[in-house]
Amino acid sequence: MPLNKDPLPMFAGILTFLRVPHGDLEDLQEGMIAIAGVTYDLSNTARIGSRFGPRNMRETSTFYAGSIETGSEVIEVTTKEVVRYNPKPRMLDLGDLNVYPVDWPKTEASLRRAMREITRRGAFPVILGGDNFITTALIQGYKDAVVAKGGRRVGYIQLSRNLDLGKEDPVWGNVWRGATARQIIEMGAVDPRNMVWVGPHGYVRAEEWVYAQELNARVFTLKDIRKQGILPVMRQAVDIAGAGCDGIYVSVDLDVVDGCYTAGTAVPNLDGVRDVELVDAMDVLWDAKVGAVGVVGVNPTVEFVYHTSQRIAVTAILRLIAPRIAAVSPTPSVPART
Repeated sequence: MPLNKDPLPMFAGILTFLRVPHGDLEDLQEGMIAIAGVTYDLSNTARIGSRFGPRNMRETSTFYAGSIETGSEVIEVTTKEVVRYNPKPRMLDLGDLNVYPVDWPKTEASLRRAMREITRRGAFPVILGGDNFITTALIQGYKDAVVAKGGRRVGYIQLSRNLDLGKEDPVWGNVWRGATARQIIEMGAVDPRNMVWVGPHGYVRAEEWVYAQELNARVFTLKDIRKQGILPVMRQAVDIAGAGCDGIYVSVDLDVVDGCYTAGTAVPNLDGVRDVELVDAMDVLWDAKVGAVGVVGVNPTVEFVYHTSQRIAVTAILRLIAPRIAAVSPTPSVPART
């Protein structure tokens, strides 16, 4: 007998992001959203565990799956906006990309190749990390595809507590997340003039700050966000990263959010942007030149009961992709009277 087509409860079904269909690269079409996990975290010098981030973000996303599967309307009670999701969104979950935990060169080549193929097919990649160091490989693959299509340059926005402009670490060597942004520059993936940092705060290594000044890097600290507001800051970030570029790669590290909201990271912080500010930042990105986004730093092994970090990460992703899979109207539809 065929299976019933009735909606499933949120805790049931095959585990994909938002319970969208699982597919392969060959199934991607122009304009699709491609979800892919990267279960790598060995470049993290603090608490290991973000390798489980992709699985847990998928699990948390099922909370929202019902509205998408049924095409039901939801209302944002503050703005009164009504959102109706397409019951058949143009999304595919590609599963997790191949990583080789103790062989970074092989992992780097795998991630670069996968990102290049996803982007070359005209899909919008949404990467579930993993720690931020995976960005060094992914942004190379993204740029490869942009150049192959006739583009020249890509920009980079990093939402993070850290600058990640470190040199070689005495213990981790060149494979450590604290060198992510520096390696992106040194490998020539992005011109420093098109790199923007949003949210750094607290203490960073002095040599990283000096290097940022030498680059004349555009760093919007937490103090800048408090003074200007997250929306003006993100608009400036998009303008800087996109100037003269054919696309922007955005890395969202959950450690940019205040630790009182996101305990489930490698190192929870005593300060940071608010959870709602991160969600608001996504509103600026969706209609910009953003061509790929990675959400990294979610560590479910630290916070395994309330899942607030995963919930914030998934909400931010949904806010970013919602305009691509939903229709928004100012009032709910009212059935005609008979």
